[in-house]
Amino acid sequence: MKVADLHCDTVGRIQAGVDIRTGNPAGHVDIPRLRAGDVGLQAFAAYVSPDVDPHRAFQSALSKIESIEEACRTNQDDLELVTNAASAEQASAGGKTGVLLTVENGHAIEESVDNLETLRRRGVRSMTLVHSKNTSWMASCSEERCEFDGLTPFGERVVDAMNELGMIVDVSHAHESAFWKVAKRVRRSGRPFIASHSNAWELCSIPRNLKDDQIREIADQGGVIGINFFASFLDERYHGAAVERNRDIRAAAAQAELEHNRSHGWDPKWSDKSSQDLGKEYRRRMAGIVVTSESIVRHIDHIVELVGDDCVAFGSDFDGILSTPEDVTGSNAYPLILDLLRERGYSEATLEKIAWQNFLRVLRAHD
Repeated sequence: MKVADLHCDTVGRIQAGVDIRTGNPAGHVDIPRLRAGDVGLQAFAAYVSPDVDPHRAFQSALSKIESIEEACRTNQDDLELVTNAASAEQASAGGKTGVLLTVENGHAIEESVDNLETLRRRGVRSMTLVHSKNTSWMASCSEERCEFDGLTPFGERVVDAMNELGMIVDVSHAHESAFWKVAKRVRRSGRPFIASHSNAWELCSIPRNLKDDQIREIADQGGVIGINFFASFLDERYHGAAVERNRDIRAAAAQAELEHNRSHGWDPKWSDKSSQDLGKEYRRRMAGIVVTSESIVRHIDHIVELVGDDCVAFGSDFDGILSTPEDVTGSNAYPLILDLLRERGYSEATLEKIAWQNFLRVLRAHD
């Protein structure tokens, strides 16, 4: 069964020198595992750190887009850049993984709608509006305070422009106040919006996850939620232990990266090594607290029971997360997850919606 995955951060690994044609042993996404998982569409996010100099953020996004495009050219027998649902279906039918360009963090546009339009012309089909820090126009769920009420008038212009341009609005990482302002703005357009890599707050009550009224709003507007595979977003017990056990190393790693970037500029190999080292120590400290793919299924169950089977998809966040369920090691895990859903009594028609059709429906609505 073909699978669409709404979010991965693998371009960072590619820029660090990983050849995804032969493997990505320290990561999650590579061509052999995309094949094994029957991934017909993979959204590759051009992530722009909120710590990137505001005058270099747009160039950072373009650099990552170029790296994704080059990976497709280099591996054209296996990967094909796609821009809409029709091209995604054609690539998948031809035995390839369609690669969809997205941008993560509205910081990338440098407060310029012109830059947003340039991204759309380059083939970018979605943008996550914010990341782990507030921008000048959008509040992040990771920040306790914001100088404005979620979304500024310029932020409203960005949301309007995205809908006019056919770019899918993505509210993962959004503060709750920002979510509702975005939802109200999007509703005027009649186009659906998404949370590309978020989970259910009722099962893991952290700011990155969505409360039931938010899930209902996304569903009511015809959007989808891509289930995130980060163990800390899936399981509340795991998350609580992770905060206590890893607070020091996460803060130290963030500070080290900030200082390195200020002194030497952004270095993808240094950044990737720092991230890999952090991940190893993080997972060592979390040994003994077991999370499995059953936790992914529970979040799917919750959303389906709440709003039906049209609103849920996959948004793994592969290569952007520090840990996964122990039996989910990468893109090859999708058949396992789908089999678990079958054992739960999900019909093949519903599985096809979750795995493939729901997101392609949203993509078509923005053509």
